[in-house]
Formats: sequence, C-alpha cells, structure tokens
Amino acid sequence: MRSLLFVFGSAIGAPLRFLIVRLFQSKSQFFTGVLVVNVVGSFLLPIFLANDQATGAFLGMGFCGAFTTWSALALELDQELIRGERRKFLANLGLNLFLGFGAAALGASF
Repeated sequence: MRSLLFVFGSAIGAPLRFLIVRLFQSKSQFFTGVLVVNVVGSFLLPIFLANDQATGAFLGMGFCGAFTTWSALALELDQELIRGERRKFLANLGLNLFLGFGAAALGASF
C-alpha cells in the first residue's frame, strides 16, 4: 500500500514541478523555478514525514521526492560553468543549499 501512495504522490509532484519551473523560465533568465521547488519541498518534507507512514509515503517521499530536483539543479550549475557564469553558479548553488537547509530546519520545527 505504501508503494502505491508513493507512486500517487510522485504523479502529483513531478508535473507540478515541471509547471512551476516552466512558469519561472518563461518570466526570467535566472534559476528561480528550480530554487522555488527545492526550497518549498525542503520545507514541506520534514512536516510530511512527521505524520503517519501513509502520509509520509504519499506526501513526503512521493510528492516531495518528485517535486524537488537535484538533477535539474546539477544541470543548471553545469551550464552556468560552461558559459563562464561563475557568479550565477555560486549564487545558484549557495541559495539552493542555504535556503534549502534553512527551509528544512524551519519545517522540522513545526
């Protein structure tokens, strides 16, 4: 049963991430979309995992796991380095790490 909950949560998280990243890409040249989903997902994950196992499987591991994205961040960082955008690379990496950790800590306090 937990596996099905995980699958259903993932089926919601991945398309929502796609839409949010696309929305921000259409409005900005910066890395805002991936940053938003990573920070929001980092905040929500500890809240969802603090609930029962079914909620943790559906919303925590399923939804948040598919909603957040390390691979898209890694690709953005690689492209920024290739284009010689070192400041953008450092800002993107720093904001994702620090805001993500801060959001997770804040979410864990709920």
